[in-house]
Formats: sequence, C-alpha cells, structure tokens
Amino acid sequence: MLKLSPTAQKSANLVYHFAQRETKSRFKRSLLGWFWSFANPLTTVAVYSFVFGVVYRASPPATENGNAENFGFFLFSGLITWNLFTGIVNGCMGWLQSISDLRKKVYFPTETALLGGAASNALQTGLEALVLVVIMAVLSNLSWTVVFLLVALVFTIAFGLGIGFVAAIMNARYRDIFYLVGVLLNVGFFLVPIVYQVSMVPEQKWGLPIRALVEWNPPALFVGIARDGVYFLQVPTLGHLVAASAWAGLTLTIGWRYFRARSMEISEES
Repeated sequence: MLKLSPTAQKSANLVYHFAQRETKSRFKRSLLGWFWSFANPLTTVAVYSFVFGVVYRASPPATENGNAENFGFFLFSGLITWNLFTGIVNGCMGWLQSISDLRKKVYFPTETALLGGAASNALQTGLEALVLVVIMAVLSNLSWTVVFLLVALVFTIAFGLGIGFVAAIMNARYRDIFYLVGVLLNVGFFLVPIVYQVSMVPEQKWGLPIRALVEWNPPALFVGIARDGVYFLQVPTLGHLVAASAWAGLTLTIGWRYFRARSMEISEES
C-alpha cells in the first residue's frame, strides 16, 4: 500500500481543503447550486448553435453514425476543454490573491491553494463532460475512444496550471496582468478551432503558415484530442498526442518552478 510522507500528506490535505473551500464558496447562498455549472456552457452552446447553425446555416461535421450531427454538440465538445483552461488560468490569479492575508500569518505551500482551486474546476468540468458523454451514449455515438476526452482534460489542467502559476505571480505584482490575460483569452478563443474546423483555415496568409499555427497551438491540440475521442470517435494522431503531452509537461514544469522560486518573494512584498 502506497503511504505518503508526512509532508506530502499535509500538502494533500491542504489541496483538499482549498478545493472544498472553492467549491463551497462558488455556490454559497445559491438555491440551484451545481445547476449554474451547467447553465453557463449550455447557454453558450445554445447561442452559438442558433447563430452558426440557424442564422448562418453552418453544417456540423459528420459523426460516426450520423445521429449526433448537431452544431451544439460539436461546440460543447470543444468548449469543455477551453472553459477548463480559462477557468484555471483566471482562477490561479484570484486564488493567490484570496490567501494573501493568510500567507502573512502562517507558512504553508502556497501552490496548494492553486492546486485546490484547479481540482474544484476539474470537478465541475468532469460533470459537464459526463453530460456530453451521456448525450452521445443516448445517440449511440460512443466508443472506447472517449478515454481521449479524459486525456485531453488532463493535458489541459497541466497546461493551464503552468500558465496560471506564472500569471498569478505576475498579477500579484502588477494588477494589470489580470485584465491583460482576459483580453488575450478573448482573442485566443477565436484562434482555437472551437466554432470552426481547422480545415476551414487557409494554409497560407500574409506569408504565414496560418493553418499550422492554429492546428498546433496547445489549446487547439487539447480541443482536437477531446473532439476526436468523444465526437468523431477516432484515435488522435500520434503527432498531436506527443505535441500535446510535450506542451503540457513542459509548461507545467516551467510554471511550477517559477512559482516556487517567486512565491516567497511575493509573500514578503505583500
């Protein structure tokens, strides 16, 4: 039986505590509670489905059995990973700020607050993913490839935390970072093939390999892997899997080390 060291056990308990605190605070004094976790993405899907599916009459990509060809489902399969990514990046900045007073009173591994918040976000995303999987099962568009949805979510969490660790430290010093990140994420949404397919992007534009830049940027890789597994029911290409794992692992490692090196300095400056 695996037994954690006292230090690791303490850190694990703190992560659990912060995850529990974030989950409870999210729905504090809310009558509908977890319903709001589904309301926002489902509303977004409904709006985009109307705009692109009804107004512009965009045709959704073909699914394995042809029964799940719905623009809303196509969007939802991409929004799940994107919302997880943005939730963790934005959350990291807020979670570090929320413990600023506590850090002055007692020492504890600061990263546990961010890991706990990320765990809470992952739980919410897991419920959203479950809804999508159930829908696909009802429509008989489900295969063992659904495991790649989980793989994509794991990659997204790692990458989001890597970016979030850096953003949190920078935001602690310069509050403008929070607004800058918000702007970049809004722009980034349209650089990721969520409401469109990569094949629609021209290969070359302004002398740049536009399609390659869209296809191989990290969030696009995670969205593509998720869609391959739960919507198209196909195994993602080896190249996409390797690139996604490399981006996730490298970004998390760099972000983690940067955060550990700078978090004490931030505590002293606060």
